Formats: sequence, C-alpha cells, structure tokens
Amino acid sequence: MKKVENVTINGKADGPTSFFLVGKTCGGKRNFKQRWQKYLYDRKKKKIAKHIKPDGHSLKEVADYVGSMMGCGELDKTAKSYQIEYREIRASFIIQYAPELLGEYAEHPQLESHDAEGIQKFQEAIERRVQAAEKVPKEIFDIDLHIWEKKETDSKIRWTLENRYQYIGMSASGPKKKMKQFKKWEKDIWRYYGVTQEDIDKKTSRYKDVVRALAR
Repeated sequence: MKKVENVTINGKADGPTSFFLVGKTCGGKRNFKQRWQKYLYDRKKKKIAKHIKPDGHSLKEVADYVGSMMGCGELDKTAKSYQIEYREIRASFIIQYAPELLGEYAEHPQLESHDAEGIQKFQEAIERRVQAAEKVPKEIFDIDLHIWEKKETDSKIRWTLENRYQYIGMSASGPKKKMKQFKKWEKDIWRYYGVTQEDIDKKTSRYKDVVRALAR
C-alpha cells in the first residue's frame, strides 16, 4: 500500500510473523480498485450461495480424501512441526472460543496509538494473552488436530484439520504453476466438505465458511 505511513514487522523463530500496517487510509475508505474487487467478490458469493447444494461430508471423510486423492501423508503428533502448530492453534481456539479461561487476559487488548511504541505495547499485550492461553491445562481445553502434508522437490502443501471445532486450513509454497494447482485443490476440498440442508437453512458458520472459501 503506497499510502501506508508505518510498517512494523514482529517475527519469531517459532511462530508466525505479524505485520502491522498503519496509516490514515488503512481500514478507511476503499479506493476504486478495492471497491470493484469487493463488488466482484460479493457477487461471486451470492452466486455460489444461490446454487449451493446439500452434499456434506465429515472431516474424517475429508481427511481420507486428502490422503487418498492428493497423496498426502499424516504428520506424526510427536513431530516438531506438528507440536508447534498444535500449540498455536490450541491457543488461538482458547482465545476465540473460551476467553473466560484467560482470567485477566480475557478481554482483547486495544491499540492505543499508531506509533512504534504503541504498536510494540499492543504486540506485547497480545503475546501475554497467547502465553496465558498456552498455560491453560489440556484437561480443561484441548483440540483434536490432524495435519496432512505432501512435499516435492520444489513445493509443499499442508492441510490442517481440527475435528472438535470443524476447522480446515491449508498452506502451500512452490512455483506459480504448482500454486495454481494447489488453489484448485483447496476449492476441491471445500466442495467435498460441503454443507448439509440444515447448514443451508440455518446459514451456519460451516455454510458461511464454505461459501467464502469457494468465492476466493
């Protein structure tokens, strides 16, 4: 973004990198290109919602599909990469679904100023909240996480499936041609996961997730 006044990058070796883009136009009025893109996205969502049919599958069936159709193998739960992702996703789910377990960190911190010091304090507050979530005993809050991965010489694709909260995530890296294929695979998975008639009737979170994913 050309009008961004301040960019701060907080990276960690064992976790995701956070980007803060701060400026007068950030989160404000969209330019013509952004409005046009949103119009096309909303139009696509409406079209998908209009034609979506009940044909849902369980996450167990999705896992089988990922393994058999895409040739991915499930990561061992003792693997370091699994442990890192498990810890991060469990913490994020506690923050999202059970913030009351965080005690004094139950409320989401607020960004008080847009200068470097204010952003740093905000990031530190978020970090303390994550640390509080990580300290919540597994006996009180746990997740059922499975990770499927396929590596090739020039590319990698990873599927993250969580059964209790019905979460599907995908990450991929590789050349442009492979990324285009991975994008197609991602939509294939969401179509296969699908929705039930009840999801359509009640406009459930699953229904919204599927529509959003297919519209991207």
